Amino acid sequence: MTGAQILLDEHVGRVFERLLKERGYNAEQAKDRFGEHTNDAKLMAWCIENDSILLTNNAKDFETLHNTHDHAGIFLYYDQKLPDTDPEGLARTVDAVFNQFGVSGVANQVVDLGEWYSWLHES
Repeated sequence: MTGAQILLDEHVGRVFERLLKERGYNAEQAKDRFGEHTNDAKLMAWCIENDSILLTNNAKDFETLHNTHDHAGIFLYYDQKLPDTDPEGLARTVDAVFNQFGVSGVANQVVDLGEWYSWLHES
């Protein structure tokens, strides 16, 4: 797929990570790189330094950080169970976003994967 680098916040499961890797994304768990309970500002700083998109359901904190930093993109979803209940559907959602906008098109954007997921699954 795109080869985009994606840092997965600590609540994102391994099955979803594997599916993203199988699709050609450079996906990595934040908990593998930093350990559990890493400060959100530290995650954002690493993403900025490494041109990595952050995938999270922590909207409250990362929407605030989004407004104060240039970044590669933030992918949000609000249903914390989604990566576990439908990892394939969420991975297809990530594909659809990149197919529509490309990697550069999500820079400095907060993408609501939940909206995209709903839209893709209505048909």
